[in-house]
Amino acid sequence: MGRTPHEIVNPLTLAEPTGFAHALVVRPGRVIHVGGQRAHRPDGRVAGNGVAEQFDRALANAVEALRAAGAEPVHVVDMRVFTTAMAAYRSNSRDIGAVYRRHMGRFYPPMTVLGVTDLLDPDALVEVVCTAVVPETGTSEPMRAEQVWKPVEGNVHALVSEPSVPDGVDGAPEPERP
Repeated sequence: MGRTPHEIVNPLTLAEPTGFAHALVVRPGRVIHVGGQRAHRPDGRVAGNGVAEQFDRALANAVEALRAAGAEPVHVVDMRVFTTAMAAYRSNSRDIGAVYRRHMGRFYPPMTVLGVTDLLDPDALVEVVCTAVVPETGTSEPMRAEQVWKPVEGNVHALVSEPSVPDGVDGAPEPERP
C-alpha cells in the first residue's frame, strides 16, 4: 500500500499519537463517505464472535466499499470505530493493530474509537465508518508525509510526520523527538 497523498500533521506540542494522526490536510478531490460497516458476510449474518474478529471483517468491508467507489485505504482522511465492547477492544489492541495494518497498511489517519451501548445489529460488536478523498488528477505532486518542520505559536517547531507505532507492537523503533 502506498503513501497518502494528503499531509499528516502531528504537532510536537501534543502527545505522540499511537495508531492515529492528530490532523490531516486534505488535497482537493472526490469525497467518498463509507457508511457504517459491521462484520457482515454477504448473506447478512455477522461473522466472528470476538471484537478483533469482527473488527477484521468490518474493516475488510469498509475497504471493499472504498475500492468499489474508486478509492484506496491511503485516501482515508477520517475514521470512526464504534464498539459495544470497549474493554475487549482495549485488551485486544495488539490483535486489532495487526488487523488494521493488514487492511490499511502503515497509514494512520485521524481516528476516533467510541464505546456505544448498542449497534443496529444486536450481534455486532464493532462498526467502522470512514471518509476518503481521492485527489484530483493532474494536480501537483503529492503532499509530503515525511518529517517537515513548521513554526508553532508557543513552541519553536512542530513536527509534521506519519504517526509512529510504539516499540514492540510491530518491531518499529520509536522515532527520535527533538
